[in-house]
Amino acid sequence: MASGAFFNPLTLLRVAPLVTSTASLVIANDSHIFLSSLVSLKKHRARVNEVGPRYFEAFFWKGLPLIFATFGLSIAFGLTNAYMRPYAASRGWYAGGTALAFLHFAFVPKIMWTVKDAIDAKEDPNGGCADAIQRWLNVHYVRMTLSDIPSWTFFAIAVVKSLKAI
Repeated sequence: MASGAFFNPLTLLRVAPLVTSTASLVIANDSHIFLSSLVSLKKHRARVNEVGPRYFEAFFWKGLPLIFATFGLSIAFGLTNAYMRPYAASRGWYAGGTALAFLHFAFVPKIMWTVKDAIDAKEDPNGGCADAIQRWLNVHYVRMTLSDIPSWTFFAIAVVKSLKAI
């Protein structure tokens, strides 16, 4: 089996950054769905401000390890693929996808204050948590557009360029 007759471990290595960046996009999309749905409840804005700080706190701390895992693995697998085959047509695409995955973390200084504002908001009808979550979402959308989606696209192109036709 290690000979690649039934399963080639290098194929898994080539596809791995695409799989992990797909997981990152799923998490990003879920964040959009769950949080934008919460802040869109205009008639219930007071209630959202009351429960929002604890909801967002639980949401954030449960999701953070998944973000580190998926982006960390994307970066590690991308670097491995880029440096294992220095002359391959896919090298630049793996390197680009890796750089874009790393760019996700460049948004931390901007987004950390919205996280703090949402978690520290008063748990009352005028607490402002919904506005803080909306600010977090606004940065999240920019980050997805500039980092997450392009990273996935680069990894997808790299996989297409690196795998042989069956």
